[in-house]
Amino acid sequence: MNFKNTFLYLVILLLFNTNLRAESPSNWTDLYTDNDIKIEYKYTNCEYDDRYNQEFVILQIINLTNKSLTVSWNNQSWYDNKCVNCDEDRTNESYTEVIIDANQILTGDCSTQNNLRIFSKFSDSLENMPGIKKIVELTKFKLQNINISYE
Repeated sequence: MNFKNTFLYLVILLLFNTNLRAESPSNWTDLYTDNDIKIEYKYTNCEYDDRYNQEFVILQIINLTNKSLTVSWNNQSWYDNKCVNCDEDRTNESYTEVIIDANQILTGDCSTQNNLRIFSKFSDSLENMPGIKKIVELTKFKLQNINISYE
């Protein structure tokens, strides 16, 4: 009887843990906060009619001040645990700069190709993507050298 209780407890714990992981990527998560801005992110699946469905990390920048700001950073992205843009000679490709008005919130989305989203992975199955042999996945990302200046 003790073995059955332990087994049941482990199964319930595993199911609960899986549900938390499935829900948490779609919630806003704090990435960076100071007196001027707050940067959050979440994972979003984007469905398209004319191309493969994709998952993105969507960024949201909140201006906490009553002044316009320029926010810049370098994005570093790891796919399958390998950084694809960490080399010094590639820093220009990863450089991002946005202007955000006083008390404004900038949020990336599925339809706008801008620096407020980071490709995570193709979300279609391999069977539905002819010519694709492996789906690489974003395993880590960092916004390095965040710089804020007043307009």
